[in-house]
Amino acid sequence: MLKTLNSFFKISRNQKDLLKSYVFQIKKNHKKINFIGKSTLNHIWVRHIIDSMQIMKCLPKERKGKFLLDVGTGAGLPGVVLFIMGRKNVILCDKSSKKSYFLKKILKECSLDIEIHNNRIENYFKNNIDVIVSRAFASLKKLLNSIYHLVSMETVLVIHKGKKYKQEIVEAEQSFSFKYEKFQSITCHKGAILKIEKIKKK
Repeated sequence: MLKTLNSFFKISRNQKDLLKSYVFQIKKNHKKINFIGKSTLNHIWVRHIIDSMQIMKCLPKERKGKFLLDVGTGAGLPGVVLFIMGRKNVILCDKSSKKSYFLKKILKECSLDIEIHNNRIENYFKNNIDVIVSRAFASLKKLLNSIYHLVSMETVLVIHKGKKYKQEIVEAEQSFSFKYEKFQSITCHKGAILKIEKIKKK
């Protein structure tokens, strides 16, 4: 699978080793907590690692003093993968205390210095978030409502969406105005990556 990874992304030996350690820790802790769907465990590299990595092409250039926030991170996807691939200021947010506890253990075992916010995103307040990512949190409308207190006109939202992404866009546009670009997912032919900017409530 690492050969497949190399065909899509430029990856160093150190990054490969970190990703392998991270995957090992997810599998090791999977029986204690259902981080990812059991049916996807044997396909973790495609369904979760490559799937997370593909949004790197959509992320804006990192700015000094600004942070990337991963909403509903679960096992740290996509935030941990993005950090391993070179994104520096990453914050992981998940309301589950159990998931956050085991995620801290995984980060410690992999020697990854990433901040974790164990609370609802609605209760998170920081004025230097300029990129928000989310992989399996909620519908687009619900996500925008949940993060709107963090949004400025410079905020870029990059999210994974499934086959109903068009329907979700129409629903969200009833309450919000925004500009978006759609990118084809490389791991799901019916899925899409949405890059959303200029978010405003109507």
